[in-house]
Amino acid sequence: MKSLNRGNNFLYLCISLIVLLFSGAMMQEFSSTWGDSIFSLLTLSMFFISIKSLHTDITWMRMVYVLVIFVILLAIIEKLFHFHYAKYANLLILFIFFIHSFLIASKQILFRGSVNLNSIVGSLSLYLLLGLLWSVIYLFLLQLDPTALSGIENQSWQQNFSRVTYYSFVTLTTLGYGDILPTNRLTEFFAYMEAIVGVFYMAIIVASLISIRQPAIKDD
Repeated sequence: MKSLNRGNNFLYLCISLIVLLFSGAMMQEFSSTWGDSIFSLLTLSMFFISIKSLHTDITWMRMVYVLVIFVILLAIIEKLFHFHYAKYANLLILFIFFIHSFLIASKQILFRGSVNLNSIVGSLSLYLLLGLLWSVIYLFLLQLDPTALSGIENQSWQQNFSRVTYYSFVTLTTLGYGDILPTNRLTEFFAYMEAIVGVFYMAIIVASLISIRQPAIKDD
């Protein structure tokens, strides 16, 4: 992290998000206990990499540290006391983290600076954050109703993370394979809203990059 600067900061964020996605996919290779623990550790690592790469202010940095402490405490409480509501709190923390990271990164990328490799990687990071945001929403809905998505087993949110994230990105990109389907109206609402946001994001990104690339036109 010593070489991190304004010219490569989004590369670190993008790599940390991809590692998180990959670890979620590989988690089934481990036992459920070890898999959940490893995934939680990688999630915490992503928190720290994010606050470093986004060059956030001291307030958000302190807030992330507080979120990390809450995640650790909730993990301990859930293991020792089987506290039912700990999973909801964990998902809420993830949602807050992803949405705030998206807002901070978008301010640094959209319609400002110059088009370079870092800004392009940053745009990819924003897209990954969008998909992860909706993943958390679907995971929350599954905790409320385990049948909210057909094709998803009734497991912990850590174990379902990869499968639900797969559905999220399939919906975000409007591929719609059909192997996982919403089974109630609320889940359908979030599914089509994600598809709309995905298409809209691509239009905004193209417009942003073009407007940055074009030289300013002076009035005669």
